[in-house]
Amino acid sequence: MGGDILKIVGARVRDIRKAHGLTQEQLAEVSGFHFTYIGAVERGEKNITLLNLEKLAEALETEVQELFGYAELNIGKENSKQRDLQDVLDLLIRQSNDEIKRAKFILSELYRNK
Repeated sequence: MGGDILKIVGARVRDIRKAHGLTQEQLAEVSGFHFTYIGAVERGEKNITLLNLEKLAEALETEVQELFGYAELNIGKENSKQRDLQDVLDLLIRQSNDEIKRAKFILSELYRNK
């Protein structure tokens, strides 16, 4: 297991950062870290503290637990279906309740006869 958790958290930080359209430099500026630290975290090279993890989550406008979203995945053999589902969830979670209901309706209509 070793550094798997570091890679999991790093991958989530990177994916959430990109979903927000931020560069490493921009995230560093917002969070108060150096961009090289952000890069090392994203690559799973830094053993990030919980306090720093909280700062990153705040800068990414997300909850700390969201940074562990890929924990169920085997890093060496990434399950693309689970990752795709997590990506869809990440997109929806930032939407209003009305937008979520609209997406649910569209999906149910799209897959009703399948």
